[in-house]
Amino acid sequence: MDTLQPGVTGRATSENGPLLPARAVWERFGICDRTLDRWLESPRLNFPRAIVVNRRRYWYLAEIEDFARALKSAA
Repeated sequence: MDTLQPGVTGRATSENGPLLPARAVWERFGICDRTLDRWLESPRLNFPRAIVVNRRRYWYLAEIEDFARALKSAA
């Protein structure tokens, strides 16, 4: 049986993999919800767009990992 990382829903998957809820994204980057909103508003950062389900935001784990790699390589 596959094990999931903490914060990964594991319920919704596609070719992009499992979904991360907003709280898991905050914890992964050490930011608060308002910072996440700012990242989403900034086209310069190219932060992945959220998938909204029942007014809750989720991101594909693969897209978040790609963004984190891009941040590290830009630093």
